[in-house]
Amino acid sequence: MNISKTLGASYQVAKANPMIIAPMLVASVFGVVFSLIVVGSAVPTIAGIGSDPSTITSEQAIAGIGAAVGGGFLVMIISGFVGLIAHGMTVAMANMALNGETPTLATGWARFMTRLVPVIIASILMGLIIGLGTILLVLPGIVAAFLLVFTIVAVVVDDLSAGQALSRSLTTVTRNFGATFVFFLVVLGLGIIAGIASAIVGAIPLLGAILTMIVSAAFTGFLTIFTLATYRELSADADAAPDAHA
Repeated sequence: MNISKTLGASYQVAKANPMIIAPMLVASVFGVVFSLIVVGSAVPTIAGIGSDPSTITSEQAIAGIGAAVGGGFLVMIISGFVGLIAHGMTVAMANMALNGETPTLATGWARFMTRLVPVIIASILMGLIIGLGTILLVLPGIVAAFLLVFTIVAVVVDDLSAGQALSRSLTTVTRNFGATFVFFLVVLGLGIIAGIASAIVGAIPLLGAILTMIVSAAFTGFLTIFTLATYRELSADADAAPDAHA
């Protein structure tokens, strides 16, 4: 496998299909707006009990803390779910683009929704495995993330169950360890570049937040195409272990 060639081809697909970034961009905007709504609802309660600390009762303090914690938890859960849907749609649209089709939000939504349940189950299982590995010394979590990197694309593209997708990702990575390791390093490098770009545009007054969301969505869209293209190449021959070339 030639990583450079796959990277270049993925860029061309992303360039020709800018609509692929739309789901993640919409999810980002939703997250910001929803956070503002929840915070806007919680702040009056917290501000009301904080105007004069000497008058705060234990019930008021608990109510204020509960509003803040509950609001944050609600934002995390709902925004995470919306982000998961957006990611699944992005995978479906990337697969269409790699197949020579023209991806749209409508077709991306329709194709992903048939895979929603297994994607949710796979995401939960991945979160538990990677989270447990991280708790156990961090490094096992990184190894788990490496081994399961193709799980979601396998669920969406190959119509596998959550368990089958976890197994498929593990098998694909272990049989193509060198190629996947190079891919993983490239992804980390691209992530650093995207992070620097986001920091730079984020410093721009007024437009910074909007530009940051656009950069993040564009990076996620391209990374999804690159991940899917890599997975398709590595899994094209289940018995072969292609060499990785930079």
